[in-house]
Amino acid sequence: MSDRLDQLDYYTLLGAADDAPPEELQRAFRRFARRYHPDRFAGEPAEKIERAASIYRRGSEAFQVLMDPKTRAAYDEALRAGQTRLSPEERDRALRDVAPKKSSHPIRSPRALAYFEQGVREAHAGDWRAAWRYLRAACDEEPGNVFLESRFQQVDRRLRGW
Repeated sequence: MSDRLDQLDYYTLLGAADDAPPEELQRAFRRFARRYHPDRFAGEPAEKIERAASIYRRGSEAFQVLMDPKTRAAYDEALRAGQTRLSPEERDRALRDVAPKKSSHPIRSPRALAYFEQGVREAHAGDWRAAWRYLRAACDEEPGNVFLESRFQQVDRRLRGW
């Protein structure tokens, strides 16, 4: 069954048109979440809960990629090449390649940078709580850093379900 899930592109998974504006993508994701959120399957067999969690994680991935214009453009290009998923590395590359080149790194403190990098590793590993803690520590090390705050907010929204 995971083969069928892997064959679905993000638009099909969410039930949205490939030219859908962000508002429609958000509505599509909410419909998707109501149907596949693992909490909806409480009391069901463990296999069914895990399958719903797997589908929900994939839908969350789709929503995150499609809501950011840079990663969505990279995904659309990959989709035209026959790829149905965008890896975390490809998402990072899309954000780096499209972003204007800066003369210096947005994180100046070595400790904040170390916390940030560990937080990114934890997020890629799927441990969102650990990622939250590391990014919070990075923000504490470098108060007022807009870059760190935005990354922290992304993880915070992920933990809260949006």
